[in-house]
Amino acid sequence: MNCVLPRYGKVRTTFKTSLVIFLFLASAMQAQDKCGFDIILQKQMKENPAFKKMIDDQDQWIKEYIHKQGTIRRDQVAAVQYTIPVVVHVIHTGGAIGSIYNPTDASIQATINYLNQVYNGTYPGTEGVGDIEIQFALAIRDPNCNPTTGIDRVDGSGLTEYTSSGIKLSGATGASELSVKNLSRWDPSRYYNIWTVNMIDSKDGTSGSFVAGYAYFPGSPATLDGTIMLATQMQPNRKTLPHEIGHAFSLYHPFQGASGSTCPANADCTVDGDRVCDTDPVTQPVGFVCGTGTNPCTSTPFVINTEHNFMNYTNCATLFTAGQKARLLAGAASSSRIGLTSSYALSPVYPLTPFVSPVSASCTPATSATGLSGNFAGVMGISLASKTFTSNTARNDGGYNNNTGDCHKLIQLQRGSTYTIDVSLLGANAEQMKGWIDYNGNGIFDNVSEQVISFYESSAPAPGRGNITASAAFTVPVSAVINTVLRLRLLEDLSDIHGVPLLSNACFNPVYGQAEDYPIYLLPAGALPLTLLDFTGIADNRDVLLGWETTAENNTDRFIVQRSTDNLSFVDISQQPARGNNNQITKYSYRDTKPGEGKWSYRLKMVDLDNRYQFSATVSVNIGSINNATSSLVQNPVNAYMDLRLQNNKTSKSLTIFDISGRKVIEKKAAADVSLYRIHEVSTLRPGVYLLEIRSGSVRELIKFIKN
Repeated sequence: MNCVLPRYGKVRTTFKTSLVIFLFLASAMQAQDKCGFDIILQKQMKENPAFKKMIDDQDQWIKEYIHKQGTIRRDQVAAVQYTIPVVVHVIHTGGAIGSIYNPTDASIQATINYLNQVYNGTYPGTEGVGDIEIQFALAIRDPNCNPTTGIDRVDGSGLTEYTSSGIKLSGATGASELSVKNLSRWDPSRYYNIWTVNMIDSKDGTSGSFVAGYAYFPGSPATLDGTIMLATQMQPNRKTLPHEIGHAFSLYHPFQGASGSTCPANADCTVDGDRVCDTDPVTQPVGFVCGTGTNPCTSTPFVINTEHNFMNYTNCATLFTAGQKARLLAGAASSSRIGLTSSYALSPVYPLTPFVSPVSASCTPATSATGLSGNFAGVMGISLASKTFTSNTARNDGGYNNNTGDCHKLIQLQRGSTYTIDVSLLGANAEQMKGWIDYNGNGIFDNVSEQVISFYESSAPAPGRGNITASAAFTVPVSAVINTVLRLRLLEDLSDIHGVPLLSNACFNPVYGQAEDYPIYLLPAGALPLTLLDFTGIADNRDVLLGWETTAENNTDRFIVQRSTDNLSFVDISQQPARGNNNQITKYSYRDTKPGEGKWSYRLKMVDLDNRYQFSATVSVNIGSINNATSSLVQNPVNAYMDLRLQNNKTSKSLTIFDISGRKVIEKKAAADVSLYRIHEVSTLRPGVYLLEIRSGSVRELIKFIKN
């Protein structure tokens, strides 16, 4: 199916969409005439009959998740920020670094920085919802938990037809997508994989019509999950990567479901079209000119929520909507993405080097052939000490699932500390489950001293029940072996009401269930090895800007931002992973968007890798009734200097410039009779977003500006 995409004025055309969505990007005068939506969708349907059900189930889960989060938001608990570890596989053709198909590290990092600006709302000209609360960082630990740049260069010239044609989508020549991804793929449960390629369907994006990239939704097969994009598009200010990352976290195009000049269904905006209620139904744009005049799908004028949308094909992308943000956060929280946020991929310090597996267990449980013949039971996931791992049914895991050789699944605990372990079970039938930690490291699991969880159901669940969670609290003995990798064993089966024996010990052979083992590393008790140098907060119009600086982040895992109305009862509103080390001062910032009028108190919960934590001192910020600004900037952005037009110049004015973290960088004083004031010192500022505060008596004005 060929799709002709140039658009000037209001003419539109659309076509069927699929799980894999392509972004066509070129200059305004270039046509786009290739699309592979139907081809890829048909391929997925053919290879995986359950594909459509998976997508439908995921959309339903997202709908329910968004509804639940909406309730939480009304209670003033904001969604947490997710930081996603990224690996960029540069599949070049033998050219030197810096050549057309082998972009430099600097270019890749600049593109990731641009992606983050788009997703945190700081890119100049940003409209819409602003901060998505999702950020991306190149991995600093590889699959073996060793240091890495997060950039993986592979010569793909040995693949048949790759050098001459790149990846084949709908063209006649080129290497298969799977063969290219098989050259290098890091575990998609711990890294988000991006592959840059020389060409897609023989086009490299330098002229004419071309496909710039495509990405897969959450839940896609692990062999395919990730983003493919042209190497020529791995540059800042190209919207290819922000667009494809939108798909990677569950966004559709605004024109989803349209066909030709026929508008998409929109009877229920939560299940029709792009499943977002604050974007109008539209047909697919042709070309890059933003729609003007009347939208034939609504009989009302075109709106920026579709025409300026990063998920559209227009040349004026400046925004995501609030509805899209909700879907993006749901995508990040989905079972196939949530594990990314607890990966060691972004940990500046790894607990031990090299990683060593625990001693062999005295026994290895084996699931019966009957149990492996169907999906009857299974350990679907585990969460313990800030680490979350997903798994599968006994049948799909092959019974025994041994993770003890995987350095990324190491769980760090502390002697004498109490933890809660959550184990997700398949839940279709009544189940039983136990878990042990081999605290003395002898390979044997003792029911009395080493059992940490026990779960049992005595009656059958209602038909159609989904996953269930078994939880228990346990305390690590002060006599447990430290500085050695130990073994956690989970053992699960159907309940004895289904004719299965009761689980008696860690060597039980499940009939329908499975055993899973994980590596555990114990530390002695002690204070957090972290120095908090500064923690500040300022009001930015209706928002609060928080900033903090640390050093000596040895084994620090994350920072949880907490907020309170009375300085007594605090709630979590965001979290950020630690990224510093012993020898650096590391700066962090967070924007609390529109918490409401009043006095707000904030503090940091600083959490170590073994889940120990301590609190910072609190800072208080008052959000009152802020006067409308009467002063203005003569130029914005600014360069060598800043000129201010000051109104109400009968009194002197304090002029203070803050950086995005809330730190004061410039302070000046304007006399009472001055109406035009120049600040030369802005020339010393680094490029970025800043806030100018103008105070005159009780009047306070805030102006945001950009330093080029």
